[in-house]
Amino acid sequence: MNKKELRKKVLEARDRISDEELNRRSKVILEKVKEIDEFKKSKTIMIYVSYGKEINTHDFISECISMGKNVITPICRYSDRTLILGKTKSFPEGFNMTKYGILELEPNKCEQVDAKDIDLIIMPGVAFTKQGDRMGYGGGYYDKLLSKASDKLVTIAPVLQEFIFDEIPIEAHDIPMDYVVTDEDVFKII
Repeated sequence: MNKKELRKKVLEARDRISDEELNRRSKVILEKVKEIDEFKKSKTIMIYVSYGKEINTHDFISECISMGKNVITPICRYSDRTLILGKTKSFPEGFNMTKYGILELEPNKCEQVDAKDIDLIIMPGVAFTKQGDRMGYGGGYYDKLLSKASDKLVTIAPVLQEFIFDEIPIEAHDIPMDYVVTDEDVFKII
């Protein structure tokens, strides 16, 4: 199965999960993330703002702000398919819904951060392997970001257990995750 076919299959399966089940399982996964040493030690973390049937990060963003973490959320710049990294002082205050249904800060109304200043990223994705391989949505935004980040950056991918595969199609530029966290397991790759 190629990337496009697998992505379509997973997204269709994800859409069938109820919001209630997704929220319950998201909490379990993100509690496991909070137990990872690199998360505990991190000072500046980037967290994707979930939409649709992604692992729900909304409460997690607020919790991380309350913990005293410097929280960064992504802002999509569609013209060159890159991410602007916005310092997030509260959530959802200051966020607006984009035409794609994603909550984002206004790039000209927030402090922007350099990718090298981030300690840890909570990564979105469609499918993963236990070895840390990631299949995203196909835009390449996070691949570009990771290529500019610090060598010490830690990546953590939260995902429902059923979207862990033995193999997924990957390309030479794909950077594996350091951790893949499901509602059943924590896979440490680093």
